[in-house]
Amino acid sequence: MQLTAQLSSGAGAARDVRVLLLRDDLLICVAASGALDPAVPAACRVADRPSFEQAITSGEITGGPEIVVPVQADGVVVGLLVLGGGDALGEDERDTWLRLAGLLGFGISRAAIVDDLQQEAERSRGLERLKGEFLNIAAHELRSPLGIIRGYASMLSEGTLPETDRGTALARIAEKAEEMARLISDMLETARLETIGLELELEPVELLGVIDAALAEMRPLLGVDHRFPPVERSGAIAVVADRKRLTTMLTNLLDNAIKYSPGGGDIEVDCERDGRVARVQVRDHGIGINAEQAHMLFTRFGRLVTPETSHIRGTGLGLYLARETARLHGGDIHVTSTLGGGTTFTVVLPLA
Repeated sequence: MQLTAQLSSGAGAARDVRVLLLRDDLLICVAASGALDPAVPAACRVADRPSFEQAITSGEITGGPEIVVPVQADGVVVGLLVLGGGDALGEDERDTWLRLAGLLGFGISRAAIVDDLQQEAERSRGLERLKGEFLNIAAHELRSPLGIIRGYASMLSEGTLPETDRGTALARIAEKAEEMARLISDMLETARLETIGLELELEPVELLGVIDAALAEMRPLLGVDHRFPPVERSGAIAVVADRKRLTTMLTNLLDNAIKYSPGGGDIEVDCERDGRVARVQVRDHGIGINAEQAHMLFTRFGRLVTPETSHIRGTGLGLYLARETARLHGGDIHVTSTLGGGTTFTVVLPLA
């Protein structure tokens, strides 16, 4: 971008001007009249130019090899006008450059406001889309477990269910109620994450204890052909974490392993130290996925619908929340899978 306006000094000499905007500790040239002087590079650190640093610190015009006029927006220096020409500024010229700097600062301030408004508008549109997606989930995913609960409750209240089947009915009611509770919890956590973020209640946590709590919570949901083998223990492994959210993260991984191994089999959980991190692996021997599709697993509402998985209910929120939770703790989740050969999720967390 060329700055074509050149003002004349009282002596009649034209001044070149460069507009530098401040970004953190860098000054970046965004406009210049005339050739760019190598002494004023297109981008330079503030600390490398004493006259620039003085103008930014003081908010006053400084002299030297070049004349530096600070550009302020809302009382904060956001850039500089760097003037060539050599001669000192006369009173009228000084006022002119101060007015020009004020106009430039006003424009930058208004541009920042417009940018903030645009970001807020996009955020509002995103929340509207999120609300629509939640309503769609509620309409589809809650209907099935609620229907089963109402059906069994009706038979129990009317006495039409044989005595021998009542235990099974109560177990199914409890299972479907837990399914609904988990779904609602995932929706609320996602909404909280997207709006205000998740606040962690950090404390020293023994990781094997968290794994035991997650396994105990998910054991009633195991199919008759599933099994949780014992977790190998080689001493305490401590992390600093939010115990409740860490447990939820692991239950989401276990829930995924149960659902996507409909043929049953072992769902193995391993935990070990690896240098300065802890690794927790959740491994199933189920359907598996193509490596090319793995990146979709952790997207919000992301589900891989194939002929083998189309009958499996889910929202695509559990794995999304699991990875976001791991990242909030300074870790991450990785996945390896083979189509038809099972899937392994590896949680990496920094040690305490």
